[in-house]
This record gives sequence, structure tokens and C-alpha cells, in this order.
Amino acid sequence: MIGLRKIKNTIIFIVTVAILTMFCSCCKRSEIKLGSGNEGGIYYKFADTLSDIDENITNIRTAGSQANMRLLKDGFINMGIVQSDVLSEAVNGTGDFNGNKINNVRAVAALYMESFQIIVPADSDIQTPADLKGKKVSVGEEDSGVAKNAEYILNSVSLDYNMIDVCNMNYQESADALKNGSIDAFFVVLGAPCDAITQLSEKMDIRILPLDDRTISYMTNLYDGYYETVIKAGTYKGIDEDVKTVGVKAVLVASQKMDSDTVADITKMLFEENDQIKKRISFANNDTKFATDNIPCAFHKGAVEYYNSIGTAITEEDQI
Repeated sequence: MIGLRKIKNTIIFIVTVAILTMFCSCCKRSEIKLGSGNEGGIYYKFADTLSDIDENITNIRTAGSQANMRLLKDGFINMGIVQSDVLSEAVNGTGDFNGNKINNVRAVAALYMESFQIIVPADSDIQTPADLKGKKVSVGEEDSGVAKNAEYILNSVSLDYNMIDVCNMNYQESADALKNGSIDAFFVVLGAPCDAITQLSEKMDIRILPLDDRTISYMTNLYDGYYETVIKAGTYKGIDEDVKTVGVKAVLVASQKMDSDTVADITKMLFEENDQIKKRISFANNDTKFATDNIPCAFHKGAVEYYNSIGTAITEEDQI
């Protein structure tokens, strides 16, 4: 009798463990592959921060915005951080995505404003973007948003890539190259301050080229998601005056195929864990209006569910 009871209890125990195991495996989210950017940039740092908060998120280092859109299209990543101008071209099949429209990507939230920054040594004779003619300049990695923005800024002063000595380096490589004198200038499109330039300013005297009204007007007329903005004095060592420039939103996007509950949870995390995010990225956005205004892409239904739950309306045309 005792033996039968033991067998019965053992069977019950095994069945219970099996049910709990199945329940836990069903509840556990699958890995979320988040495409970021190069290690000297904010995309990488932001993705790292999110992965520390949510163990299911894996930071996938990429070349940046354009690469992230293509990786999302092909299903190699589930989410990505991209510049809103690159997102606009991708979902509309224009610019670098002409004939290659991407339909399976949806917006989650604008994360922060990125500033266009052209870095030169403090004692350089380069005073304006027009002075870059004939100079050796890093325009960012191939397939990055900054490479496209550099081209636009050059065009605004009647230059193109054929008129400068172009090299493609990531931000940290660019900073190192400027310090050792192997390049004359480099472009970045990042939230300010960013680590790569902060660290460079501690090692050498630098300047950030201001953009004049003509260039700012050219850029903001080119795309309505470009904004006139200012890098404040004191943002970096040696930057003692405000620097006028142009900014663009960094946007978190997701594959349309992603589970709605998962996307809703991640959207919620961006706002409810914002204090934790700000410990590493001081300018991270916590305003739902900023997060949802003027985004050139329909929102994922999971993000819409979260925004609706807190009273931030997403118009029907902005939903999938």
C-alpha cells in the first residue's frame, strides 16, 4: 500500500514539474535581437542599457541605421534603432532605398534627438563645412545614417564626396584618427554629449563646426524631420559657446511580426524605467508627445496599446 502511494506521489510530482516547466517555457519570451550601431555611439549604448534592464534583449552591433533597416527587412533582427530620415526613405522606397521599399517595419518610439556634429582640431583652418574641400574626412561607416547626412551637408555648400578625401570609420576610429592627425575632420550624428567626443575632448582641443542659416534652411527644407537645434556651451570640454546645428530623431522600430504584448512591454519599459536609462543616457526622452510626433512610419499595434492605455492617442492612419 505504502509502495503504491509512493509511486502515485512520484507520478503526481513528475506531472506537476512537467506542467510547471511547460508553463514557464511558454511565459518566457524568446530572444529579442536589437540592432544598434558602432561601439562608440549612442545606439550601441542605448541597446546595451535596454539589454541590462530586460534579459531577453540582445544588443546586436551593426553599422547603423541603414543596415538596421535592411536587417529588419530580412528577419535577421527583431528591433532596431534608426534615424527618422533613414526610416522615412526606407518605408517610402526613396533615396538609398529607391526600388527597395521596406513594408514590414513599425515604429515603437522616438528615443531622443540626435545632433549633427562636425569635429575638427581647435587649431584647424577649417571654419565652415565649405572648408572641407580637399580635406581627409571620415563620414561614418558605410550603411550608416551619418554617411547620408554628411552627403546632404556637403551638398548644402556645393560639395560632394568626390571633392573630399572620404574615409569610412566608426566614431571611435574617427576620434582616434583625428587625434593622431591622420584625418582632418569627422562627422557624427549622435545625442550630445556622446562618449567618443567627450573622451576625445579630454585628450585634445577640439571645435564643432556651426551650421549657418543657409545650411540649416537647406536641411530642414529637405526633410521635415530635421530640426534646428543647439549644442550647448559646456557640452564638451573646450566648447565654450553654443553651436547651431541640425538634429533628427532616433527611433526604435520593430518587425511587424513581433508579438504585440512584447512590444507593449518594451514600450512601457522605455517610460517606466526612464530614470534608470537616464543614468547612462542623460538626454533619453520621457515625453510621449516627442516619442510619437512626426514619425514617418505606422506604429506597431503593441506600442499603440501602451500609448492608448496612458491616454496618448495614436491616430488611425498611424496604426497598422
